[in-house]
Amino acid sequence: MGNDAKNKEVMTMKFNEIYWISIVEALGFGNHKINDILEHYKNAKNFWDEKVNLWKFSCFLSKKNIEKLKIINLNKAYKVVEKCNRLGYDIITIENPEYPQKLKNISNPPAVLYVKGSLPDMNSNLCIAIVGTRSSSVYGNKISFEMGYKLAKAGVVVISGGAIGIDCLSQKGALQAGGKTIAVLGCGINFNYLMANKNLRDNVARNGALISEYPPDFRCSSWTFPMRNRIISGLSDGVLVVEAGEKSGSLITADLALEQNRDLFAIPGNINSSVSDGTNKLIKICAKPVMKVEDILEEYYHLYNNLNKEYQQLSLNKSNKNKEESEFERENLDILSNIAKTLFSALTDKPCYVNELADKSGLTPSKVLQGITELEIYGFIKSYAGNRYSRL
Repeated sequence: MGNDAKNKEVMTMKFNEIYWISIVEALGFGNHKINDILEHYKNAKNFWDEKVNLWKFSCFLSKKNIEKLKIINLNKAYKVVEKCNRLGYDIITIENPEYPQKLKNISNPPAVLYVKGSLPDMNSNLCIAIVGTRSSSVYGNKISFEMGYKLAKAGVVVISGGAIGIDCLSQKGALQAGGKTIAVLGCGINFNYLMANKNLRDNVARNGALISEYPPDFRCSSWTFPMRNRIISGLSDGVLVVEAGEKSGSLITADLALEQNRDLFAIPGNINSSVSDGTNKLIKICAKPVMKVEDILEEYYHLYNNLNKEYQQLSLNKSNKNKEESEFERENLDILSNIAKTLFSALTDKPCYVNELADKSGLTPSKVLQGITELEIYGFIKSYAGNRYSRL
């Protein structure tokens, strides 16, 4: 392809960005008519060139749609494109070859994706979303981190919403494993929301992508998060719900996954815990229970051959399994409380009594017992007869 042809292709793509941004401005986010426009007109430029006089003969545009399209000012879209260029964000429209095919196949795909980072190859790799409550338990945090870590080790792209709790723990796990992860935001990428997670968001952008259908400075609201959930499930082959109460927003993602013909998985939880009510109900109705990462991976061997090799690395023979698990746990001490970290530093391979650990760590005996409980939950500690403990 010559330079003139390449320049023409780039210019066409830039104009289509402006047209699609303007179309979304008129029709609203998540509008099902995006698919109709793409099917009838093939691209945004063809649609825009037809203009008002012919739009009124469309079988899918309402009078209200046309009135809103008539008053759109393209200058607003130009400013959005210019800001993305300054911030280094990519704009991927639904007619762009880089647009994820899985997402394109849902009933109401976003016409525009704003991207910070680099989208992994989502067509050739298994993509699993991990979602759950922000008010997660210690158990939920451990499982979420572990699932993100092990899925990423198996070559899976881990997708979540980047929120505190289950979402961010799953993405920390994926990053710790050196894998690829995507955070789908419920606001513009440049909007200052959840800045407590800024470091995580920056790491995700360096090792995957932050994406949003909202322009860079778009504010979040009560409707933007349920709207973005269709993107989380739409990008995925399957959705894993780790912890969710009966009214958790994660159940919206689960419902969307079923509507989009995605696989649904759930972690069984404590029947007396409110954050497990939703997941246990999903298992009772339709979700596959997950006790280990292999419960997810086994569903996709026939679709993604590259999983077999990664799975072999993850599922070593039994003589090496305990060693691998121990290495995994020790690499990830950052999920522990300060008390548990202090106690872990005092532990050795030699079993010690509680009072000895209190002397070594400087913790009170009651704090030592608290730390022991947490370390046992995470599998960092080994217990012996006579209430003695050592590192695992």
